[in-house]
Formats: sequence, C-alpha cells, structure tokens
Amino acid sequence: MRVSELGMQQLLLQSFQRAQEASQQHQLQLASGKKHQTYGGYGADAIRLVSAEGVYARATAYENASQIALARLELQGASLETITEAVDGARAGFTRTLATGASELLLPELEVAAQQILTALNADIGGVYLFGGSDGSVPPVGAKSLSDLGATASVNDLFTEGGPVRLAVEEGVTVDGGPLASDIARDLLIELQELANAEAAYGAFVGELTDAQRAFIVEKSAQFAEIMADLNQLQGLNASAQGQASDAAERNRQRRDMAEIVAAEIEEVDIAEVITRLNQDQLAIQASAQALAQASELSLLNYI
Repeated sequence: MRVSELGMQQLLLQSFQRAQEASQQHQLQLASGKKHQTYGGYGADAIRLVSAEGVYARATAYENASQIALARLELQGASLETITEAVDGARAGFTRTLATGASELLLPELEVAAQQILTALNADIGGVYLFGGSDGSVPPVGAKSLSDLGATASVNDLFTEGGPVRLAVEEGVTVDGGPLASDIARDLLIELQELANAEAAYGAFVGELTDAQRAFIVEKSAQFAEIMADLNQLQGLNASAQGQASDAAERNRQRRDMAEIVAAEIEEVDIAEVITRLNQDQLAIQASAQALAQASELSLLNYI
C-alpha cells in the first residue's frame, strides 16, 4: 500500500468518525432537549444558566408555599364566617326570645350554635388544626358541645395551642398565619359557658321569662354584639392576609416563568433543526462508509 493511499484511508476514517460523533451528539440533544449535557458545554452562558435554574427552583418552592398558605387562610376565613354566622344567629334568638317572651327554644338553639362554633374552631387541613398556632397537631379546643362548656371549671383549661405562626409566601416575606383559637373565642366560650349554666342560676327557661332571665338575656345580647365586632375585625385581617398570599403566589409564578424562559433560551435546542441535522448525519455516515469501503477495496486490489 502506497503512503498516499494510507493517508487517504486515514482521512476517510476520520471523516466517518466525525459523522458518527455528530450523530451521537444530535441524538443526545433530541432525547434531552438540551444543547449540551454538562454546564461546561455552555461556556460563558453557564453562569447565567445556573443562576436562572436557581431562581426557578426558589420561585417554584415559594409558589408552592404561598399556595399552601393561601389554602390555609381561605379555610380559616370560612371557619371564621361559620363562627360569625352562629353568633349572629344566637343574637337573633335572643332578640326573638325577648320579643315573644317564649324561652323554650333558646337553649336548644344555643346548643346547635355551640356545636357549629366548636367544630369551626377545631377545623383542620391535612391533619393540621387551623387555629392551633405552632402546635397544630391536636384540636385547640377540648370541648364539643354546650354541655362540655358548662361542665368545665375554666374556659382557659380548654385551650391546647402553640404560639402564633408566620407563613412564608415569598423569599424574605411572611404573612400572619391566623389567630389562635383562644384569640377568636375565649370571650365567646365564656359567654356560652354562662348560658349553659343559666338554668342553674336563673331557673328553667320554660314559658314566660322571669325578670332575672330577661335581664340575663339582654346582657348576653350586648356581649354577643361586641363579640360580633371582634369577629368582623378578624375576618378583615384574614382577608388582608389572603390577598397578600395570593399576590405573592402570582409574583412567584412570574419569577418562575421568567427564569424558565431565560434557561430555555440558553439550553433548549430547536427540535426541527436537530432532526434535520440527524438526517444530514446519516447521509454523511453512509457516504463516509461507502468511500472508506471503496478505498479499502482499491488498496486490496493494488496489493494483489
């Protein structure tokens, strides 16, 4: 074999190998959707890519956190609304009883209202009690009925809760995690406890009201009006926190989407272009293989 023939075969072999390597690279790009499989392949853009991926990861994490916070706050809002409606219904019952003088329905209606209030105070999401503060593992109020309230020595003994919590919704930003059960209902449960024990103090609520019973109901109606005002304030604070969490979730989504766009501009391939190059690679491989085979045949003939 002449030196020139050997050199030609080496060139053809190198061309064949380059075509194969290009095909492998384009196959990896097609499978991954990325221009390069390591950061080193991006050169100076690697720093921008790493930064964009970091922003994307943090924004996604905080988006999830803000959505969890918003779900918690929305359920708290619904529970506060239930409590407020129950208190308002009880006030309406006081007014009706005072107007008609008939008291038979007063305590049965208060029993229903108390159950609604206590259930709402012990509402949970995924096993975490909404109004338990930092200790949301157990029901924050240890009572289920009006009679439970009447039987307790002190309403304060009913509360099992941790401290107030702040909920992360954005990088460096938190919102109020909501009131504790005791913040919402300590005064309310004290009033309900007195109502539960009212018959022991003022006699059975049957037939016409006595003067003492009427005075007692008037006092409770005024107390419930003050409690209603406090509940309305808590609902307003809850609505504000919901708005903050919702806004934070939207900003997190915007940051995530922007980071995703930046990363895509750096690393994503044009699939149509890669397919075209793969087809070209196959043609180049076939042409190189044929040329290499022909050169080998000619060399063999010359040797013979």
